Amino acid sequence: MKRFQKKRQQKRLAISLIVIILLLVIIISTIKDAGTVTIDIPKGTSSSKIAEILKENDVISSKLYFLARLTLSQYNGKLQHGTFTIDKNDSLGEIIKILATQGAQKATVTLTIPEGYSLERIVAKAIEAGLSSESEFEAALSKKYDFAFLNQIPENANIRYALQGFLYPSTYEFYTDASAETIIQTMLAEFEKQTAGLNMTNPYETITIASLIERESKLDSEREIISGVIKNRINKNMLLQIDASVVYAISDGMYDVERVLYKDLEVASPYNTYKYTGLPVGPICSPGIESIKAALNPAEHNFLYYHTDTEKNDGSHIFTETFSEHQSTQQ
Repeated sequence: MKRFQKKRQQKRLAISLIVIILLLVIIISTIKDAGTVTIDIPKGTSSSKIAEILKENDVISSKLYFLARLTLSQYNGKLQHGTFTIDKNDSLGEIIKILATQGAQKATVTLTIPEGYSLERIVAKAIEAGLSSESEFEAALSKKYDFAFLNQIPENANIRYALQGFLYPSTYEFYTDASAETIIQTMLAEFEKQTAGLNMTNPYETITIASLIERESKLDSEREIISGVIKNRINKNMLLQIDASVVYAISDGMYDVERVLYKDLEVASPYNTYKYTGLPVGPICSPGIESIKAALNPAEHNFLYYHTDTEKNDGSHIFTETFSEHQSTQQ
């Protein structure tokens, strides 16, 4: 009888030791150094490899225990790829949840496009920011995008870029691996959003006029006046003679020309409003919303001419009705 009781005591002791050892393993597996660590989980990484990455970064102490907990959790088979910032004091359950719900975090780039930027300058700035490449943009610009306002763009071989004027100037945030097509799609969507509710019966003509206004005016108070001048000159079949159209033509859209020479006024470009009557063949930049509204609401007046007010030197203009007045105010 005593021998039987002794065996029972030894068995209980052995079970107790096993329980204690298991508890110690659990405790040890949850002990981590303080602080946070950032880890990258590549796409397609297996759960076993993720456990290995976590152990290498001292986030967990036991791969086997991590995998056992994962198997029993609601997130089994749901771990994501991406960049994760993990606090080493988090519990194993919290770590598993983070890996399953906060994946695919990517670095982003903020891209600010000022009003009056041409498509050429927008693309150059995006490439400079590390977004896509020139060849990828060229390919993306030739694609068809599903926006109603693009349907009225005429088929004209002289138009440099059909999307010129429609990449809305704003501040955007893109993932660093965003495609050129995604960037263009986003800017077109912003144009649609910003112009919603405006009565643009002919969006292409409106944006062409708005682009001229944008490059010519620095003051919101003058945009509708300049719009009125454009309207008046077109109605009289006069040359618009807008310098910005010449600069666009001779600078390949980069607007990096300091001054326009007399010989430049004769450049054979469908964008040159000194050589050809009417509007240029298309927009010369991306206008902001105030210029678009001004294009739709030209001021009623008799002005046909304007030039910069050099005395005020604040970006304002002097508007006149006759060429003689125009000349006299420049003296």
